[in-house]
Amino acid sequence: MKSPTVQIHPGAAIPDIPWPETLPAIAVVCAETEAPDARVTVIGADGAAAHVALWWKQTPDFEGQSVGAIGGFVATDEAITKVLLESAVEHLRSQGSERIVGPMNGNTWRYYRFVIQSSGRGSFLLEPRNPAEYPAWWKAAGFDEFSRYSSSAIALDGQPTVPPALKQRLLRSGVTIRPLDPAKYDEELGAIYDVCLRSFSSNFLYTPLEKEPFLEAYRRVKPRVDPDFVRVAERNGVACGFVFAIADFEAAARGEKPALIIKTLAVDPDSRCGGLGSLLVDEVQMLGHAKGFDTAIHALQYDGNTVLRITARHHGEVIRRYALFTYDR
Repeated sequence: MKSPTVQIHPGAAIPDIPWPETLPAIAVVCAETEAPDARVTVIGADGAAAHVALWWKQTPDFEGQSVGAIGGFVATDEAITKVLLESAVEHLRSQGSERIVGPMNGNTWRYYRFVIQSSGRGSFLLEPRNPAEYPAWWKAAGFDEFSRYSSSAIALDGQPTVPPALKQRLLRSGVTIRPLDPAKYDEELGAIYDVCLRSFSSNFLYTPLEKEPFLEAYRRVKPRVDPDFVRVAERNGVACGFVFAIADFEAAARGEKPALIIKTLAVDPDSRCGGLGSLLVDEVQMLGHAKGFDTAIHALQYDGNTVLRITARHHGEVIRRYALFTYDR
């Protein structure tokens, strides 16, 4: 039997190779704008094919180790996945990568993680998705779970969980909470961006993101954003926290009642506003209940994140688990 053809394609350009119609287009799983340092493709017999993109030049650091990221993964079967990932690991190590992780399109601001467990509830807006067999194919190629994440469903009853004394303490300290101003959308995004940089700087595999890509990502969802579901906390006119929630329009498109997705929660650690995250979540969920939502989804939470305490107080039930993988052999 003829061996599969492995090709390393330097740079971000989409390879000009025959590609099976049964797989997503390479440009869909990793666009050129995501600037991978290289791509690897494998073409086998009988229509077998696989692709990954590789990053090693501007990747996050992990405990002093240089990280190589494997993303944009798509493949037809387990055997060709093994060939593909072996080639990807070899190339990343030749570039000096000490810790290899994936699936991750360069950094955690982009597409990353596999779904590894599901309650059966349909996929929600902005959630990663993958064929169920992909995680097993990566494990068969020598990868192990590196970090875990979850999404949980919350039954909304319109009741607060934050003690009144905590809210009053924050208000007395000068904190105010307001909805996003859609007339100043980009300006508001700029303030949110600044909070994100300060809040997420110690997060697992964090890398700073340039401002323009951040703004562009939120501009794309502007037509679907309800300003009431973006709560901005300020002190002395400066943003110190926010929560960004959005209706699950994918569920609505399926004819289901949408949940309110609590997509991002961030508080500036230098603001010394203990409990502000809990208050922001309370406010947006009570608004959601008042507007007819009966479920919220606390989305894509890292297992080591203290925000899971908020989810526990709201009696969240896990509907999905995700994992990032690593090759450490």
